[in-house]
Amino acid sequence: FVDTTYIDNAAQAHFDAFQHLAPGAACAGKAYFISNGQPMPMRKVLNALLAAAGAPPVEKSIPFKTAWRIGAVCDTLWPLLRLRSEPPMTRFLAEQLSTTHWYSMEPARRDFGYVPAVSFDEGLARLRAAIGSAPTHP
Repeated sequence: FVDTTYIDNAAQAHFDAFQHLAPGAACAGKAYFISNGQPMPMRKVLNALLAAAGAPPVEKSIPFKTAWRIGAVCDTLWPLLRLRSEPPMTRFLAEQLSTTHWYSMEPARRDFGYVPAVSFDEGLARLRAAIGSAPTHP
């Protein structure tokens, strides 16, 4: 599972924290996890983003051990062959894509009242609209 953060929510969290910031304030000097508060499977997030961009969904996957081994090969070959491009897989990437990434936003709610205003679905709708209105380039 992963949890995303719509940019307006991240900006609002900064503003909310700023509004509560003062010497001795609960949020002074602390770091917070900010997100939409909607953890969901990585495949769902990725396919929703691809759909918003008009791209086909990811339909296949490979087991973690296979991805990790491919990453190990790439981690070895890219420096050895002095390839300038980014490797298509690394051990780090395999581990990150197979690990849950979501954290409690309760401290942000408690300390400065953070509540995400834009849901994942609303953020996708805005993304689709932005992509649809973007100029095309030859």
